[in-house]
Amino acid sequence: MPYKLRWEGHGVYRRFFGVVSSAEFREAYDEMKGDLRYECVRYIISDYLEAEAGPDLTDTFLGRVEQLARREYDCGPDIVHATVATGEKMLEHVRYFESLPLAPYPEATFATIAEARRWIVNNPRPAWRISSAPAPDAVTMPRVD
Repeated sequence: MPYKLRWEGHGVYRRFFGVVSSAEFREAYDEMKGDLRYECVRYIISDYLEAEAGPDLTDTFLGRVEQLARREYDCGPDIVHATVATGEKMLEHVRYFESLPLAPYPEATFATIAEARRWIVNNPRPAWRISSAPAPDAVTMPRVD
């Protein structure tokens, strides 16, 4: 298993290493999504500094993962995703994923984990996700049975 997940308060740090196949990438995704803590997660850090894309980790596969993430978006609508990568092949895949029109959450790519963590700390949730107070009529209106 060329990955490790570490849960950190309100986030998850995913570290990939070695040659990562599409099955292993999907396994890491499923393990993260299947954990009860995912529902409250605010950030994901995906660290690919020690990883190489396997031959079957293609843009087509990543497009399918993106579609799945978009479909399951309501499970984690407040997430921001920081990717850490420097390898050219891995960066090609990351850039492709981030370019897809339905990217489910704000994403950014960094060369170091420290840069990724700074971005997460300084990245407010998008304004459209902030719930507003109910309208006065909704609060004072009597219940109709």
